[in-house]
Amino acid sequence: MQAKTAQADKKALAEKKALAEKKALAEKKALAEKKAAADRKSLASKKVNSRPQIDSQKKRDSRTEFLTVSVSLNTGKIVAIASVGILASAILVSAMVFIAG
Repeated sequence: MQAKTAQADKKALAEKKALAEKKALAEKKALAEKKAAADRKSLASKKVNSRPQIDSQKKRDSRTEFLTVSVSLNTGKIVAIASVGILASAILVSAMVFIAG
């Protein structure tokens, strides 16, 4: 009698283990499916946003460059020209005041 109860207990324990393993496997599968669905959604939104950038980059790369313009400023020359203009205007204004007075 004890042998039968021991075997029944072992069988019940084995069934519980199998049931727990099946449940854990089902939970893992459901979690993996949810994760895959979230990844697909994020990839779809990334594809929508990244497409115009790729097109504009292709257009930019396909253009040929005809002329390169380089601009440089020499601030010393600009300051010298401005100071000469201010000095000339001061002389002209003082000359007008002298003539008018």
